[in-house]
Amino acid sequence: MVFEERVCLGGREFEVRTKKIYQSNLTSDCWPVQVWGLSYCSGFGDYNQMCEYLATEECGGQAIRKKILAGRFPVCGLPDAGRK
Repeated sequence: MVFEERVCLGGREFEVRTKKIYQSNLTSDCWPVQVWGLSYCSGFGDYNQMCEYLATEECGGQAIRKKILAGRFPVCGLPDAGRK
């Protein structure tokens, strides 16, 4: 389950989304794409939030995106491990 919460960092308050996953499920591919899925690349529909590395040589998510599109990885990212 994805949680939305507010955190205070350096005297400023931020609204963040959190999701608990198992580290053992992560590979060396782009971690945000593995956690949040394909929507991370496109900024969750917000052009201003689009990944700055999308379609560049620096993009670390090309292989994982291909796996997602081929149906070998969950479109919405790794499943949540729950919150304790």
